[in-house]
Order: sequence, then C-alpha cells, then structure tokens
Amino acid sequence: MENKVNMQFSLVETEKKYSYDYTETVYGKDNIVSYGKDNDAPLLFYNCYSNSATLKSIIDGMVAYILGEGIVVNENAAKWEKEVNRTGMTMRQLVAHIALDYMIYGGFAIQVIYSKLGTIAELYPMNYSKCRTNEYATKIFYSKKKWTKWGTKSEEFDRFNRNTFDVNKPTQVFYFKGDYTKTVYPLPQWHGALTDVLTEIECSKYSLNSVSNGFTARYALQFLNSGNLTEEQKKTVEEGIKNKFCGSDTESNFMLYFSPNGDKMEISKIESDDTPEKFIAIKDNARSNIYTSLRCTPLLMGLTNASNGFSTQEYSDSFKLFQKTVISPIQDVIVEAINKIIGEDAVSIVPFAINFEI
Repeated sequence: MENKVNMQFSLVETEKKYSYDYTETVYGKDNIVSYGKDNDAPLLFYNCYSNSATLKSIIDGMVAYILGEGIVVNENAAKWEKEVNRTGMTMRQLVAHIALDYMIYGGFAIQVIYSKLGTIAELYPMNYSKCRTNEYATKIFYSKKKWTKWGTKSEEFDRFNRNTFDVNKPTQVFYFKGDYTKTVYPLPQWHGALTDVLTEIECSKYSLNSVSNGFTARYALQFLNSGNLTEEQKKTVEEGIKNKFCGSDTESNFMLYFSPNGDKMEISKIESDDTPEKFIAIKDNARSNIYTSLRCTPLLMGLTNASNGFSTQEYSDSFKLFQKTVISPIQDVIVEAINKIIGEDAVSIVPFAINFEI
C-alpha cells in the first residue's frame, strides 16, 4: 500500500500586498476627508522614507539643496530670522521642516498664531501627516494622535487668510497641497516609484533574513523508519541537531524529513542557487527608478560612479540642470508661502553654490 502525503501550498498575493487605495471618503459631522481609504496614506509614505535607504538619502540630500547657502530675511522682517516662535526655532529650521514634509508627502502646513492686536506673532511647522481637511481645505483638522479609518479627536482651524482673522480664533493654518493636485490630498513626487521603494525595502529584509538564517538550508537530513516517533520526539531530534551543529544562537540551516520506511539516516547536500544575485539586480533596478522619479542621479548625492569615479565637471553640469528644474521651483513654493504670511519679499533663499576647493 502506497503512503499518500497531502501537501498544501499558499500563494502570496503580491500585487495586493503592495497596493494602496487612495480613495478619499468624506466622513463625520465636519465633512473631514480621509487621506486614503483607510485614512493612513501618510503613514505609508513616512514608512517608505524611514525604511528605504535610497529614498531617505535622496530626500535628505534634496532638503539640503533646498536650504541652499542660507535663508535671507529682509530688514523689515529681521525679527523672524533668529526666532519664529517661543521655542526659539529659527527661520532656517522652519524652512527645513517645511521642505522635509513637502518631499515626503507632497505638501506642508504652517501654524500661524496671532497676537491680541491681530498681528502675526508665531509660526510653527505642523506635522503634515497629522493634518486632514474638508473637501475644499477651508478647514484644517489636526490630531496629535494617529488618525483612524473613521476619524479621531482633533483640533479645527481656519485656513490662513489675513482678511478673515477672528480675534476669537487666534490660530490659522497655511496649508499647501501642491500646485497641480486635483484630489483633496497630494501625492509625493516620488510616488511613481512607490513599488520600487517597497521592492528595495523587501530586498533589504531578504538580505537580513538570509544572513540571520545562515543564508539558505545547506543540507537535507532524512530520518528513515521514524514512523513511530511522536511530534514531541521529532521536535527533540530537530532541536538536538540544531544545538549540536548550529549553535544555540544560530538559526538552523538544514532541512529535516522524517520517513516511515528505511533503516538508516541519509544526508544530502543542497546546491545553492543564484537567488542572492537576482535580488541584487532587482534592488539595483529599483534604486535606479527611485532616482528617476525624483529627477536625480547618484552623482548629485555625492555617490561615485563605479566606472569613472567622481567627475567634478559632470557633477557641475548635472547640478545646474537639477537646480534649475527641480530645486528652484521647490524653493519658490516655500518662499512664496512664507512671504504670504509675514510680508512680501520678507525672505529669500540663497541658491547652493558649487566650490570644490573647500
């Protein structure tokens, strides 16, 4: 009589795992619009930034480029240069916070606090991921806690407008969601490479797991005539082999089979495949797409070219185009926002200058 073995396989729904529904749903008495169907799209964006080495490196580098050689505050607004709020935050720090949120989420928000006389007294960068709005963003809702699918307790603010200042509402919010955003909430510039960012993260996890688990199973051990062993006895055998040959602090790197027939144990060596090399190629392709989505090159982030090293002329030419088409427009958006709040031409940003002699 033949022994029949029932085996079950599961299929990982890869596309579903890496997809996100950006449907915007109106809910609650205040008509707050959800940021993604589950109201947690910003969490996805921040996790991508935090866990993708390439994306974080590019965004941090772009923020440095945006800050340029420094923030210039005109004499008429000199009080804002060294202190924009009671915490002692400088104008440069305010711009840095705004730039980082803009690069991660595609938008930013500034809390504007008025004095009792109706003059602007303080500016605070708000965590954009914790902001929600109504359909036309006339009302801004801010929660210190995580937003849930159905909302959460939040503070309500009017959108910034000098002409609608109400002494009973000493705080307004300057809210920016991008110039070309057709939906209620924006998508970051790198969103076109979202799957590539997630691919890089997963490849890094694979590398960590491979190292932690001794890469792959190296041997297959087959115990014959073991049909009478209980599950507890099989577990004891497995742990004994692991402790004896792998060490108690190392994950097992063998495959163990129990067969009811035969009279001796068989050990077979498993030939390794080229899976690590394939993952490296996939990760390299993902990294390239991330750079493309942000119209950037590794050279601009100070990374050398494997073939010819670091070329100052190539960097200089690339930077001029990058500054003109990518960085300057972002600087203009931030400068325009601050000037709308504290006064026309109050601040400006000195573009980053190239000097290889320092």
